[in-house]
Amino acid sequence: MSWEEVCQRLEVNPGQVYQAMVKDLKQLGWGEHFHLTGLPGGASNRGYLRLKCNSLSKPGPASMIVMVLKDTNPMQGIEEVVADGFKITELPFLSVLKHFQKSGVAVPELYHYDADPGLIFIEDLGDVLLRDAIMEADMSARFKLFELAVDELARIHLTAGSLRDPRFIGFRVKFGSKLLRWELEHFREWALDKRLGPVLKNGESRLLEQCFDLIVSELLAAPYILSHRDYHIDNLMMTGGRVRVIDFQDAFMAPYAYDLACLLYDRDTSLILGNGLIEHVITYYFQRLSEQGFQPLDAAGYRRVFDLCVLHRAFKVVGRFYFLDLVKHKPEYLNFMPAEYTVLRGYLNRFPEFQPVKDMLKQYLPELK
Repeated sequence: MSWEEVCQRLEVNPGQVYQAMVKDLKQLGWGEHFHLTGLPGGASNRGYLRLKCNSLSKPGPASMIVMVLKDTNPMQGIEEVVADGFKITELPFLSVLKHFQKSGVAVPELYHYDADPGLIFIEDLGDVLLRDAIMEADMSARFKLFELAVDELARIHLTAGSLRDPRFIGFRVKFGSKLLRWELEHFREWALDKRLGPVLKNGESRLLEQCFDLIVSELLAAPYILSHRDYHIDNLMMTGGRVRVIDFQDAFMAPYAYDLACLLYDRDTSLILGNGLIEHVITYYFQRLSEQGFQPLDAAGYRRVFDLCVLHRAFKVVGRFYFLDLVKHKPEYLNFMPAEYTVLRGYLNRFPEFQPVKDMLKQYLPELK
């Protein structure tokens, strides 16, 4: 993908972006000798470019990543309710990045932000995702890589989570009942109603609602902790032997163990890891946080919260992938559906109270049989 195509996808003018970039790079001492390429990924409101310097005499890094924003409104894309009337005046990405940096979390360095055209210049962490490193590693190395990922996660949860700053957006936004329920309803809307038609009968609909009510109520009662909220192997990079954290702009307070559920069960991760490594990481996370003084639940209570987080996310992701296929015309996400259904089926089986829900759903979703 060319850098112009990234801009066009975002509906921003490539020429204006280039002119602004020339001005910004002069301020950074780069001059006008650089090369741009587009990078895959991003979202509906942001895209990424790699900028390489063509001058050997230029000081500083040889390359940078430029985040191109479609909208620089700090509230853009935030559906969550902000606590206590807190007014968001800074881009969440920048707010989280600065807070994580102060806490020693391995996020990319910020070089420059030009608010008018919406350009953020950050450190280039390379191209090696944690997914790539895992796929190339033997089993013993995989254990070590995931321990490194958990160590970085503990730094987010405990160090960044204890560095109190009333201006930090992550402490003023919470994964509340409205969002928890909306993500569950995403499953009903797209896996069932929009894809198959409104198939659930009245009694079946109430059964699913009761299941969702229980998940939400227990997660709301769980200990909350500062969370990345999208901490998975495609949002972590390996640079210089360390796990580096990206895509952290949605960080806020969420149920204890939610990030770990994301790390172990996003997309096809669980099939790559296998149960032995998964159980090791679940135990390692509990021990790691306990050693640092954070043990709000005993092992059994922690495991129930973790299992509920996995189940909540599995419901949400199944619905989300159907949405991406049907609405965003991205059928590639359906490739992960067998893994997601395996997770959903397995974690429904962990709760005897949810067996009637599973038996009902498998009439319409044979993948749950």
